[in-house]
Amino acid sequence: MSLFSDTSGAPEPTEIPLMADSPVSTGGAAAVANPAVHPGQTYTVTIEKLTFGGSGLAHVGDLAVFVPSTIPGQQVEIIITKFRGNSAEARVNKIVRKAKDEIMPKCQHFHDCGGCQWQNLPYDKQIGFKEEIVRETLAHLTPVDDAVRESLPGRVLKIIPSPQVFHYRNKLELSFGFSSMDTEEKDGKRIYFDNGPTVGFHQPGKWETVLPISECHLYDEQIGQLLADVRKFMQETKLPVYNPKTHKGLFRTLLLRRGIHTGESMIAFVVKARKKELEPIFQHFMRFAGRSGLKSLLVIENMSLNDKPEEPKVHCLAGKPFITERLFDLTFEISPFSFFQTNTLAAEKLYQAIVDGAEIGQKDVVLDAYCGMGTIGQYVARFCQKVVGVESHPTAIEDALKSAGKNRIGNISFYKGRMEQVIGDQLAPNGKYQFTVAIVDPPRAGMHPKALAGVLAHKPERLVYVSCNTATFARDLGVILKAGYDLRTVQPVDLFPHTSHIETVAVLQRR
Repeated sequence: MSLFSDTSGAPEPTEIPLMADSPVSTGGAAAVANPAVHPGQTYTVTIEKLTFGGSGLAHVGDLAVFVPSTIPGQQVEIIITKFRGNSAEARVNKIVRKAKDEIMPKCQHFHDCGGCQWQNLPYDKQIGFKEEIVRETLAHLTPVDDAVRESLPGRVLKIIPSPQVFHYRNKLELSFGFSSMDTEEKDGKRIYFDNGPTVGFHQPGKWETVLPISECHLYDEQIGQLLADVRKFMQETKLPVYNPKTHKGLFRTLLLRRGIHTGESMIAFVVKARKKELEPIFQHFMRFAGRSGLKSLLVIENMSLNDKPEEPKVHCLAGKPFITERLFDLTFEISPFSFFQTNTLAAEKLYQAIVDGAEIGQKDVVLDAYCGMGTIGQYVARFCQKVVGVESHPTAIEDALKSAGKNRIGNISFYKGRMEQVIGDQLAPNGKYQFTVAIVDPPRAGMHPKALAGVLAHKPERLVYVSCNTATFARDLGVILKAGYDLRTVQPVDLFPHTSHIETVAVLQRR
């Protein structure tokens, strides 16, 4: 449904006066204060601000309501969908009045795709909201006493914007599928009709179909040419698209990568087929090799029921099994499953913020926890005595060792294993290394309690916490502060324009 369309048969909206001083959380009193509010009811509200996760905040009486796909200043007709503790969630039924700052989104798929949340906001407004969200999240969610918590927002620095606002992504993952999928019952069995085989994105809440994408303004422009080649290949060969309901078909997912600095490109098809079947199938596509900087044409076997194979078998049909990319003066080989920051130019800003914030010097011994393919550690190595990286993913460690050798970095070592195990075993305090600086870059779930305890047991002078999830960082921050550290700065960096994702670099000093 379009956000700008009327909905026939919907109940008449009820205008509820908003309370200017209503807090985000009302401590459980909201449901009592609004006994008549229940799922399915329709209200007209004004969006007050953006919150962590990207939803807009409004109020129905005293009840805080979170509304996805909205921006501050919009007046919207909403339908309550669920209660969550002392708040509620709602979906937009109709936009009654646009916001004063609202602009026309650049992409025609903006209201359908779900990949961008804020493309209808000017970029300076987006990053301003992100900066404020970091402050509010720390103030509300950090588990410390009130006096300490109230001081945290003042430690947040002005956000570093992305050098590119559009076409910044060096990686694009798409799904093959069908624009619609009709079914009917026949002889007690369900028959699936595969309508409109295509490649694109799954819309939120519509995982059985795929939205065809004719444009996307987030990925590198040359990736668009690669995608056009894939579409032409599909049209010419009429090869079947995989159906997750029947488990039949060939094409499953598509991975496109590009080196922003090097110009090298990769196309990787994930297919349901064995090696002996692959080369004849893709013989036709190999004539595209060399076009648009294509340096790597890969086909990845996935015979399992899961979209992401646990042990993928990668076959290189043309070029190399990797592409190269540079960060600063360092070169990295990127295979299809390598973890590499998707915004290359902003990643350089992020890494510089780490070095500047931690004031890393030649005498420092640095822990690089959750190091991935070692990009942060390899950049930091030039400033310090020694870097030790820890990563659980075997192929990431292989990538790290290979790139460190190619970059001729002699003062870096890597340990393979879960952080919570390695830091309590091979890298336990009073062992081979005593870290003066710890850099941790955990996944969205934050740090495992044993991993965090192990890092703190080293008593590093400075601890740098790189986070892609401010809420789990706030949780871990409470532990770090209670362990005898002071928060010096929190530097937000925008790696993902037009989305609600926020990256932060927090620097803590041991008292």
